[in-house]
Amino acid sequence: MSRLGLLSLLLLSAVMQPGLAQDQAFVKPLFAADSTLELVIEGPFERLTRERHEKPELDGVVRYTDSEGQEVVLDVGLAPRGNSRLDICSFPPFWLNFKRSQVPDTVFEGQNRLKLVTLCRGSNAYRDYLAQEYQVYRAYNALTERSFRVRWVNIEYVETEGEDSESTTASAFLIERDSEVAERAGMEAVNVVSLSIGQLDSAGAALVSLFQYMIGNTDWSPIAAPPGENCCHNTKLIGPKDNDADRLVLPYDFDQVGLINASYARPSSAVPIRSVTQRLYRGYCALNDDLEAAVQLLNERRSDVEAAFESGDVRERARRRTLSYLEDSYERINDPRRFERDLIDRCRG
Repeated sequence: MSRLGLLSLLLLSAVMQPGLAQDQAFVKPLFAADSTLELVIEGPFERLTRERHEKPELDGVVRYTDSEGQEVVLDVGLAPRGNSRLDICSFPPFWLNFKRSQVPDTVFEGQNRLKLVTLCRGSNAYRDYLAQEYQVYRAYNALTERSFRVRWVNIEYVETEGEDSESTTASAFLIERDSEVAERAGMEAVNVVSLSIGQLDSAGAALVSLFQYMIGNTDWSPIAAPPGENCCHNTKLIGPKDNDADRLVLPYDFDQVGLINASYARPSSAVPIRSVTQRLYRGYCALNDDLEAAVQLLNERRSDVEAAFESGDVRERARRRTLSYLEDSYERINDPRRFERDLIDRCRG
């Protein structure tokens, strides 16, 4: 490895090490555990689904049983969220908006507005999609502490409008807030319209770019967002509190990736591929010097990354296909000729 590559690896190790002082901030209870959380959520879900495009916030209640066997009841606002999934899903993802005054001494202590990724449709294929997206988050957690933690939940949804109180049960997962990741890193969330590639932590951005390539994701950007939105596209930014450089990219929203290959997933018209299973590197040339260290980190953590996709409630056929796709990705990044051709030569200026 070159001297520059070694330096990049040391910097990248600093990005991912959870034991560093800046990562000793308190991890809030919800994301400090890996066990499945059992919840009951009561609310007007038929109206929530019917009015999803207006994105109203409707009153609801969250119930769960704590470790001492006591029922905890919390008021919550329910608000549809998302873009493409609002059209695709029969049941949309939504926000859980808690009241800060109610959450102390509960599993939701320190939480306010949380993203809930729901089961989009009721078929086995969509159950696989949900679990596989959760696994992608966990795989990236295996590479860096500066990433969104997630928590798997089983939910009983209780309809509160209409004559009969009906209920249904489905799995989902919760996603940590960017401000919480920033707090753990001794940083702060960054809200800007756009930025230059030079304002990013190069080692961290290279790792994100390589990971996105390996899972077959082109639906993201580390420096720009769609019109009318803050930066960036399917990524969030955190950074030092005293300057506007060395910002870290936090990727999220992985339902369009080739590794999952959801039936509704389509590549953007802006990229020259016909299927999401085709990998296309979307990293920037300014990050090329840091890619060697990112490859070494992915190799060193390979067993942890693979383990993320071997666990969880995914049907065997889908599990085998996912691991096969990942194995092919590892072969590509470790083949010098393909690495040069498909990444270095195709970087964005």
